[in-house]
Amino acid sequence: MSSITDPEYLMEEIANNCKNFFELKVMGPFEDKFASVLVRYLPKLRVLSLRCSMLTMKALIIILDGLHSLEVLNISHCLIEGQKTPASRGIVKELDESILKKASQLHEFKTCMKDSCILCQRTKADEGLLRWYKYEEGLWKADEVSSLAL
Repeated sequence: MSSITDPEYLMEEIANNCKNFFELKVMGPFEDKFASVLVRYLPKLRVLSLRCSMLTMKALIIILDGLHSLEVLNISHCLIEGQKTPASRGIVKELDESILKKASQLHEFKTCMKDSCILCQRTKADEGLLRWYKYEEGLWKADEVSSLAL
């Protein structure tokens, strides 16, 4: 799913109509409200990919604390917005121990935050909203989680 303007409506409809819905790939901004909505309506979600998205640190914590059935989380090539200071935009360069400890409960936690990674560079250049149309055709279909790759 690309950017979703009303995640609550959509997730409620999925919860009510798709009882075997366990995997989701989001390609767009992922903020606190979206994370809370996922926890509320899709608590049995097992696989979540947010690759190449902008997400807040709070949203990441909400997901890690609230989705108890989550087995796989992909935040590769994401821009993670943390505490903003006068000297920085608040983009997290490295995950701290508390996040890594929470994520250690997952079967797979996929990350990439390397300055040398072309997808990380593109996500940063596009300010966390990757403009897929600018790059290789079909790039949006790829995913580090094999079940979500098309």
